Amino acid sequence: MSLNFQAKAEVDSFEVIFAVNEAASVQGLKSDYELKDAHLIYEARGPLRQTYKAYIDAPSFQAIKLDPRIAYVEFDAAVSAALINRNDPLFTLDELQEDRQWYLPKIKIPQAWEFGQGSGTTTVAIIDTGIHATHLELNDGRIAEGYNTVTNQVIPAQTNSDDNGHGTAVAGIIGAISDNGKGIAGVNKNVKIMPIKALSSDGTGSISAVASGIVWAADHGAHIINLSLGGPGFGADQTLNNAITYAFNKGVLIVSAAGNDLAASGQNLDTAPVYPVCSDNGANMVLGVAATDVTDKKASFSNFGINCIDISAPGKKILTTAFLPSDPSDNVLIYGSGTSLATPVVSGVAALIKSAHPEFTNLNLRSVLLASTDNIDALNQNNCLNSSCNGFLGKGRINAYKAMAPQVISEGSLVRSSTGDIYLITGGIRRLVSGFVFNQRGFASSSVTNEVSGQLAAIPLGDPLPPLEGTLIKSQSDATVYVIHQELRRPLTYLVFTSRSFSFSSVITLTDSEVAYVMHREVRRPVTYFVFIQRKLSFAKVVKVTVDEFSHIPQAPDSYWLSPLEGTLVKSVSDSTVYVIENETKRALSYQAFISRGYKFSSIKTLPQAEMDVVAPGGPIL
Repeated sequence: MSLNFQAKAEVDSFEVIFAVNEAASVQGLKSDYELKDAHLIYEARGPLRQTYKAYIDAPSFQAIKLDPRIAYVEFDAAVSAALINRNDPLFTLDELQEDRQWYLPKIKIPQAWEFGQGSGTTTVAIIDTGIHATHLELNDGRIAEGYNTVTNQVIPAQTNSDDNGHGTAVAGIIGAISDNGKGIAGVNKNVKIMPIKALSSDGTGSISAVASGIVWAADHGAHIINLSLGGPGFGADQTLNNAITYAFNKGVLIVSAAGNDLAASGQNLDTAPVYPVCSDNGANMVLGVAATDVTDKKASFSNFGINCIDISAPGKKILTTAFLPSDPSDNVLIYGSGTSLATPVVSGVAALIKSAHPEFTNLNLRSVLLASTDNIDALNQNNCLNSSCNGFLGKGRINAYKAMAPQVISEGSLVRSSTGDIYLITGGIRRLVSGFVFNQRGFASSSVTNEVSGQLAAIPLGDPLPPLEGTLIKSQSDATVYVIHQELRRPLTYLVFTSRSFSFSSVITLTDSEVAYVMHREVRRPVTYFVFIQRKLSFAKVVKVTVDEFSHIPQAPDSYWLSPLEGTLVKSVSDSTVYVIENETKRALSYQAFISRGYKFSSIKTLPQAEMDVVAPGGPIL
């Protein structure tokens, strides 16, 4: 992220930062140079020294630069994060500038680029009329090998295969070359685009050709399939449904256009479904896309519906690449409208997400896209055949920034970690949920989201979530029966078991690891030397036990070390970052937070790096 430093003006006083040499007194400097509002920024050994900020007049500034008590002095400067821009002439940051690429700022693409700009390892297959690969906005090698299902021939990489122009228009939205000083910028700066020609020069094709193209793309590495096609001519055909099921089960995200079947107003797909957008096969296998305009209203021509539409995207007056048979040059740009052009907007954002998170499945991509939309219902209260569009435009209009930015985990969320473990966020902590507990408590798989950028590490780890109160459990390798009581597993003697009228048929046998997840009385927690001394523990009270006795005391999850006391200030011997202990985690302190909380440098405890490493990381910097 680059920084934009503001230029200095001719003023009476300057805002400066200066560091004093170790033997110097800042009090003497204050009086000698009439420093105003001088205050400490940070104090450290080595090159940082004692560093101050103050206001100083122009003559004194020239003199203080020569003072031997000063290690250095420099202007303070206002900084701001520079929004990623493009040098493409028709790129714009103004979402109302309809004669340029207004749709990119509308869905917050420039902000999304702060988190990733695509990758050549992510492949989007465009099943369409082919792609004019020598177009100046597509000719850098991003058009991969594809397939012509009309002639059953391979399309070599970076060769022209479009004799209509429709497929080229779709490709430009997803990945027109950016920063080349020519024309436009694609949603992805880097991406691999796979041409699948299933439509002829007149823009029509057969169900068999489209189905064949879906299967070929899935078998040749496509992560996302863009279907800017369909209509009444496509039915609920078994061949098409089978191909979609095949690609979906291989982990491909399939994105399809809602269609523009009644140009004046669009139609309700719930009453008159079209395909492939409605080919969900009972599992929402197709992400259906409706089109919106510059004001976030449903484009007049766009179809809509609750059952088939999942999301909306800009699709009216979209500037993109084209091949025109009447003007077969390599630099044509056009304005186009249709759900066919809204669909690659969604496919392009999906490719951004996939590039940033290669581990994401098609279900993950779908979940992130739908969870990050902007609700536009209030703007569409009479745009669906003169009735409200509430629920008929999917979850809302796509927002690339919210899809790409790390998601805030809210209370009550179920989140899957990068290792596949599921946690329940409750009371500000994360609690591991075993497979048995997940099912017993009636959690739904659809409610589980995936963590992004290691965000779970910022949430303190609590005890695993136990089975419901009163559940009887035992492990596969041990005959001991336990009852869940106050979130602990408590062993039962035969007398207690029978006196409480428990039934052996009610005992649930779990894996050894699932039983071990449930806390059993107290647990053993490792203690560092600093924590041992700080908590005034006594070596005289350390009791030696046998290995067998020790192993019967459950170990806390993830080697849960006992932390320093709440509020302790700590830093590592090898790092100047200061942390405060909060909720048994370490949270980094900014200088402002350090000063505003009244902390003192003399209170900071310097620990060996190994002791710092075992304290769980906390939330973001304070």
